[in-house]
Amino acid sequence: MKSIQNINFQKIKTVGIRVDFNVPVNKNYNITDKTRLLRASETIKFVLAQNCKILLISHFGRPKESFEDKFSFHHLIDQFSEALGLKLNLITYADFLKNGLKNFISSNENLSLLENIRFFSGEKKNDENFSKQISNYLDLYINEAFSASHRSHASVNQIPKIMNAFPGLNFEKEVVAINEIKNSDKKKLAIIGGSKVSTKINTLLSLTKSCANIFIGGAMANNFLKYQGTPVSNSLLEDGSETMIKEIYSIAKEYECEIHLPLDVVTNNQESLTIDQLSSVDSFKILDLSDMSVKLLDTLIARSKIILWNGPMGMIEDPAFAKGSFKLANLLAESSNKVVIGGGDTLLAINLANVSFDKYHFVSTAGGAFLEALEEDELPGVKVLNQD
Repeated sequence: MKSIQNINFQKIKTVGIRVDFNVPVNKNYNITDKTRLLRASETIKFVLAQNCKILLISHFGRPKESFEDKFSFHHLIDQFSEALGLKLNLITYADFLKNGLKNFISSNENLSLLENIRFFSGEKKNDENFSKQISNYLDLYINEAFSASHRSHASVNQIPKIMNAFPGLNFEKEVVAINEIKNSDKKKLAIIGGSKVSTKINTLLSLTKSCANIFIGGAMANNFLKYQGTPVSNSLLEDGSETMIKEIYSIAKEYECEIHLPLDVVTNNQESLTIDQLSSVDSFKILDLSDMSVKLLDTLIARSKIILWNGPMGMIEDPAFAKGSFKLANLLAESSNKVVIGGGDTLLAINLANVSFDKYHFVSTAGGAFLEALEEDELPGVKVLNQD
């Protein structure tokens, strides 16, 4: 893959960087996790060091295709500046509609952020004319938003088609880490949690073809346990998952991938029960893993050279049911093998467990994009950067 570290910046004056500043916030717009900001800072500071003027582009939330105050970056711009240690200038929605990027070019500011890109209808439409309104003012374009690159949107797919475009430094690391999982012939383990089979069916089907072992945890495991004949009472289930699970087991058998399920669980009354004991309990909800399951995970981790973890093992928003995820976070942190963490709630589990991301080979900030990248096809935002 191309790298910005190999670019001669001598004639490059203006650079657009697609970042992912779609950060989690509380009701007062206080940012609750700055991981994505910090990941983007390496590329931003690298380009600033080349004496370039930078236009940052990002989305935030899911606004309609026009200005919505609750999704405006004016609520967050000061926090962005503080987190990055850099002064950011906001190009407003009204200014862009009236002047395009003329004021960006003429200003003395060397770092500007365009208002939420999803306010503009051309973004989701992957519109070429809208893309040119941005690309015409830039000498170089960098995609540092791997987490948005499963979308065929203008800022991740169309702009790189019509101008000189490169991946950001963290984007490169994301692609390398995922390709290691997909292409390595080393013994691999995937630990998959979360709630729905349907959102991860294609990922699971792909992983069964490349992994020796897959451990299913979280509420997703309830569906697999029920499929195997284990009573799950009032535990969270997904309607219609049986057909998907049957397909997963079929492909797993074909590729000699072993599917593992929890051996014991913690129920809503905080009682630890083996899977065999569940048949003697009248009413319960499975909300976490217990000790035998964690020991099984420890064994599987020790036997694997590459480990992928995506999705919590329990209801981590309640500390009483977060212990399985916390223990897994620590087991993986202690492993000497390559551990790749998929984003979303998995990052939250690691943060709640007070484990440093530095303990792992790679931690992805991407959620849906990370999962889709594990499937067969290249993401739209990745594919376009691999084209000559």
